[in-house]
Amino acid sequence: MLMKQYRIPLIAVLGFAGVFAVGLDFLGAADITPAQAINKSGRQRMLAQRIVKAYVQVGLGITPQLSRQQLDDAVLLFDAQLRQLSDIAADKRSRQSVARLENLWQPFKAVATGAVTRGGAERLLAMDDELVNAAHALTLDLQNRSLSAAGGLVNVSGRQRMLSQRLAKYYLLRAWGMESPSISNEIGSARTEFDGALATLRSAPENTPEIKKELDAVAMQWEWFQTALGFEGAASYGLIVVHASESILNSMEVITGLYERLAAR
Repeated sequence: MLMKQYRIPLIAVLGFAGVFAVGLDFLGAADITPAQAINKSGRQRMLAQRIVKAYVQVGLGITPQLSRQQLDDAVLLFDAQLRQLSDIAADKRSRQSVARLENLWQPFKAVATGAVTRGGAERLLAMDDELVNAAHALTLDLQNRSLSAAGGLVNVSGRQRMLSQRLAKYYLLRAWGMESPSISNEIGSARTEFDGALATLRSAPENTPEIKKELDAVAMQWEWFQTALGFEGAASYGLIVVHASESILNSMEVITGLYERLAAR
């Protein structure tokens, strides 16, 4: 019954390719608004987690062809957005943040694009937090340069995308036999952060009726995702967790785009 319920979300997983099409717009630096820059930089946080998640999906044999495509697409988009962000780094602090991100990305990319092994997953896990933190630092730099209050909402909303992938990543790592107290603690911390950020977003006075509707839908998806995460890291439930995380990701990508447009007004 549980697997049957996830036939529709699987379409959403396939549909996420549209997000990559949006990300690969190759706009010139002068054409990127501050809100778009925040969105792109924030998306790098998500991609760092998504790459590890997709890598582990391949290792576990979860929809291997689709998972391999997700991994390849995420690497391609990270590369493309990094070039764009390098072009728009207007001050010394932002340039330093981009340089740090580039330095961390190269060894991470080398492992992510190599053979999929347990050892490779462990190496990615050892590197991904620093990569996420570097992308987050750049996002905050860009947010601080934004003149719109909605720029902060773009950041918070965009970070929810990362947390959806982070939670699924840790679940799948446990399913691959990498159980540890630190992983359980990370799952607990990410769940608490997602809860708090969702409450912040839902109470934002800038919300339009469309944004409120989308956030209400995410609140329902989040309830199911938390239920799926409670299946104790069993590999047999991995596909359910993957689908639940993709549903959240798709919705938060839409919401972040809505905040981006709101910030541009």
